[in-house]
Amino acid sequence: MTFKEIMADTKAKRWACLSWSASLLLLVYFFYAEKDLLLFTPLIYSLLLAVLPFTNKNHTHQLFPEYFDDPLSQLRLEGEMLHVKQHQLTLANVNKVAIDQLDDTKAFIDFPYTMYGKLKFSFPAKELPAVKAFFQQHCPDIQIIS
Repeated sequence: MTFKEIMADTKAKRWACLSWSASLLLLVYFFYAEKDLLLFTPLIYSLLLAVLPFTNKNHTHQLFPEYFDDPLSQLRLEGEMLHVKQHQLTLANVNKVAIDQLDDTKAFIDFPYTMYGKLKFSFPAKELPAVKAFFQQHCPDIQIIS
């Protein structure tokens, strides 16, 4: 899963939870209004439910990849083994690599179909052509996704 997909997924989950909270708020409001009960309690609960989706901190995904000044120091090819950070990958198991620019100063590399996003890292955007050239020269069978 790429960085952009994770961000989109998180927003979708938050808005789904917010709409669920709003529907629950209406249901509770109508229940209390019909019974002529105190409206302070559902108001407090509804505020809590409305704020809850935006305070949820999901630490299962690393949203901002680890940063390295020299990305080629983290990539090494030895025979049929590709070394990425501290991991070894067989070239036959790697089909695609995502290399793209995050913003004006940073770029990232990710192996979305290998190791489930554990190998992603960011680097200076000026190093982007060198990283792409590394894969085109040493690993021509790997498809570069931009």
